[in-house]
Amino acid sequence: MEIKRRFLIGGLILALISLILAAGCGASKSEPVSQTKSSAAPAPAAPSVEKKPLLAEKMGEWKPDGIIADGEYSKMQSFGEIEVYSRIDGNKARLALKAKTNGYVAIGFDPSDKMKDADIILGFVKDGKAVVFDMYSIGPTGPHPADDQQGGKNDVNVFGGANKEGMTVIEFERMLLTGDPKDKEIKIGDNKIIWSVGDESNPTTKHVKRGGGILKL
Repeated sequence: MEIKRRFLIGGLILALISLILAAGCGASKSEPVSQTKSSAAPAPAAPSVEKKPLLAEKMGEWKPDGIIADGEYSKMQSFGEIEVYSRIDGNKARLALKAKTNGYVAIGFDPSDKMKDADIILGFVKDGKAVVFDMYSIGPTGPHPADDQQGGKNDVNVFGGANKEGMTVIEFERMLLTGDPKDKEIKIGDNKIIWSVGDESNPTTKHVKRGGGILKL
């Protein structure tokens, strides 16, 4: 009986020791610290906004260099894919045509039927130099040979242009009334126009964008 009692006491002591050891191990156990790297992508840069040149009633110097400067023009009108900047100096109209293209930009004055009878001024930049044509459209869809090939004369002799980052600007001047039968009068007021944009530096290639409207000078 004594042996059985001692055996039970020993078993209880061993069980108690096991519980104490188990409690100690549980108390000393620590959870690993989670270190999570931020996966958020950097905020995208704000898109650049093209600064529009300032227009002015009292204008500064006009330079046909392909750069539309602040105060160089008094008006701007947007026609679809093209912007037309304008000023009147005495008996001369000075214009800038601007479009996103590496090809040509063109404006035509006073067409009678689509392109027919339009007095067209077309320009592009090639090898860093502006090239401008004074043309007249024969039919509703052309062709539009140069004035001097149709018994007229070239009346756009002062011009310039630039192409930068896929944007072409052509600046030119022309007398409001030239007296050339292949020119239309450019009026102070409303002018019916057509416009076009081509993707090549060639006046005979077909335009990729075109339209019309009223240009107010």
